[in-house]
Amino acid sequence: MSYSVLIPAFNAARTIAETIRSVTAQILQPGEVVVVDDGSSDATGEVAASCDGRVRVVRQENSGSGSAVTRAIKEAAFPFIAPVDADDLWLPEKMSIQLSYLDRNPGCHGVFCRLKTFREGTAGGQDEIVQTGWSRITMVMRTPAALQIGDMIDPPGGRGEIIDWIARARHLGFRLDM
Repeated sequence: MSYSVLIPAFNAARTIAETIRSVTAQILQPGEVVVVDDGSSDATGEVAASCDGRVRVVRQENSGSGSAVTRAIKEAAFPFIAPVDADDLWLPEKMSIQLSYLDRNPGCHGVFCRLKTFREGTAGGQDEIVQTGWSRITMVMRTPAALQIGDMIDPPGGRGEIIDWIARARHLGFRLDM
């Protein structure tokens, strides 16, 4: 089950290498990692490109995370997509669990997972809270479904692009599971 990791990145040179290490350390390896450098003024693209041979950097003018994810979906070469932010980390079994779920549930178009929020330098701490993650950073989607749903629209304030996108997915009758 091949998949594309999608990373929208803006001025993320300091964190993106660790994110890429976490996605390329998956038990079930990605086919590619598409980094959309969303108009960074730092070395985000260069750092990302130096991390792994599967990383492909696409550059665009700064347009927001929803726009960057939309661009990455259109660039994806594999049947499943998995977005992650440039300062997030995946546990090694994340993709094998979610892709196995989609394999066992062919009527499901996308599956989300739980997440822990942490601050820089605190990953793995005892005080982290595990929560339900109806978020683009926890989803794995079938690429054709993601393309049919359409663009992720960045609302004013720069947060919440996934809310509209999930609503459109459900309106189209797509099944999304946790």
